[in-house]
Amino acid sequence: TWSVTQGENITVMVIDTGHPEHPDLEGNVSVGRSFIAGEPMVDENGHQTHCTGIICAKNNEFGMVGVAPKSNCISAKALSRSGSGSYQTLVDALDYAIEVKPDLVSMSLGGNAPSSDIEARIKTLYTMNIPVVCAAGNTGSGGVNWPAAYEETIAVAAYDKYGQIANFSSRGSAVEWAAPGVNIYSTFLDKGYAGLSGTSMACPFISGVIALMLAKHKKQEADTGKNDCKTVEQIREHLLKYTEDKGTIGKDAAWGYGVINVVDLIGGGEQPEPEPE
Repeated sequence: TWSVTQGENITVMVIDTGHPEHPDLEGNVSVGRSFIAGEPMVDENGHQTHCTGIICAKNNEFGMVGVAPKSNCISAKALSRSGSGSYQTLVDALDYAIEVKPDLVSMSLGGNAPSSDIEARIKTLYTMNIPVVCAAGNTGSGGVNWPAAYEETIAVAAYDKYGQIANFSSRGSAVEWAAPGVNIYSTFLDKGYAGLSGTSMACPFISGVIALMLAKHKKQEADTGKNDCKTVEQIREHLLKYTEDKGTIGKDAAWGYGVINVVDLIGGGEQPEPEPE
């Protein structure tokens, strides 16, 4: 697919534990804003560094490569170095997204209760045609977390290398797609790498796929003046058109609609050569 697009000119706002500083991400990440008092903007937890790498780590000679290695991730810090935050910090971060207007928002986080304030921001982003991709949660049969449970967001479950839904992956009617989320290798603290598991890892896979799709359609619009992939519902329709059903027939609580066939979605031929640093 990278022969068609690598996510050029697409911005993804990642709302998480802080701005990643990593050589595999340099040039592909932008410092946004922190909503955690008393802490630096930089990611001291590693969670955001890991999730951001899955989206936009560069296609170079070392480390790992993100799904959309020429996209740009804007950092919004709404979780502390301990990985916790409040609904207010999430409201502030979503207000920031409304202000900045990225192409999409990626949120590998969640809570066990709804918030009318968060829902209002999610609805606003939806009307702005900005998809919000969320981790479904790691509660297994305990149900999908918020904000993934809101119908305007795209909720992502996690599966493993054996093609099985992870035991921890939250089940529920809000789940829409599943992506890899077990022992995922990505960028981490101290210029290193780590293998982590969670729907937190599956979420940025889908964010990266959407970044590729939006980049492809932006190119088409520049060439033809037409773009039928602008609203969140149009984005869903495109993803669904190229989804392979998994689990029970039709949409189900574990897999949602299933797994997106990215090659069919984007197209493409030969893989481009890595770029020297």
